[in-house]
Amino acid sequence: MTDIYSFDKKQNEQAMIHTDDGKRKKEQFIEDLKEGDTINDMFSVKVKTAPRAYRRGTMFDFIAIDKTGDIAVKYWGGDNKDRVKRLFNSFQSGDVIHIRHGNVEVYNEKLQVSINEKTGGVRKCIDDEYEKSDFVQALSKAMINRLFKEVTSFIEEIENKDLRLLLDTFFNDPEFEFAYKNSPSAITHHHNYVGGNMQHCVGVARLCQNISKMYPGLNKDLLITGALLHDVGKLKEYETTTSIQKTSIGNFIGHIVIGDRWIRETAEKIREKGGSFDEGLEGLLCHMILSHHGHLEYGSPSIPKIPEAIVLFHADYMDSQVKNFLQHLDDARTNSDENWAYVYDSNLGMKRAIFLKQFELDEVTSEK
Repeated sequence: MTDIYSFDKKQNEQAMIHTDDGKRKKEQFIEDLKEGDTINDMFSVKVKTAPRAYRRGTMFDFIAIDKTGDIAVKYWGGDNKDRVKRLFNSFQSGDVIHIRHGNVEVYNEKLQVSINEKTGGVRKCIDDEYEKSDFVQALSKAMINRLFKEVTSFIEEIENKDLRLLLDTFFNDPEFEFAYKNSPSAITHHHNYVGGNMQHCVGVARLCQNISKMYPGLNKDLLITGALLHDVGKLKEYETTTSIQKTSIGNFIGHIVIGDRWIRETAEKIREKGGSFDEGLEGLLCHMILSHHGHLEYGSPSIPKIPEAIVLFHADYMDSQVKNFLQHLDDARTNSDENWAYVYDSNLGMKRAIFLKQFELDEVTSEK
């Protein structure tokens, strides 16, 4: 195999990486890295930062990910700015790259990888070199099947014929079913893994089901339908390869408006085929989709105006925030033996403390 660049290697220039032969599994996963390790493995690129000058030359950085987590990577180039830019432009977000002779170190109390161009390098990999399953977190197939069985149970309990027909139209489509089972719910926030969006929708539906028992005046069928479909737009907002990325329509429009359009289009197709779908009911359901973030500043085009919409907003918010907190706990406990950690809270616009210690029941009892 030839080098990925055409220029001749000279003294003190970047050590070039040759393409490996054949597909191989990853051996070094981010969750297992520790200070002092040397990296020689493949990672997916989550996001890149453009080259910039530093004291000894030109550098750039990016976030590398695999199915176990993410880590910051800094590439320290020399005074040949063009060479560093060519390397930076040789791969994009979502590509799999091979890092050789990257050093794992601690910076600001977090692990990062540093690559010196004289001793190490980065190369974009071709599809035949890696297994995609090494790079994106995913629920097990057994868990995905259990969750989808629960989705089916929720649908079977719907008594309103229009809402049942709408759900059947969606879920009887094999392509839709596959996307619903395997879509993530976010890139970095909550349920950000394959199957995460279905898990989130099931969690919201469970909460809505219990709330409907507390308040019998709620329209349970409308509430459960809204729960199952409130994030349906995320099936088109995100795409998953070796990383989770937003699609063009996801960036331009976002999942709330995508979901509203998708439901309206599906209802119209039902009518065109001779079926019926009440326009008033369509308006109520779409209002729930458009208002499920609860506030205009949270991205909702509307705020909740019916009881079912306010319930859906709070159920969605609760499931997403609890899961986000638990994910922060898991990450912090993996990286620290301390009792406290500090994580960024987007609502506060600052870091806040979270308590990491886990109490056993007998510990709590013994302190009373």
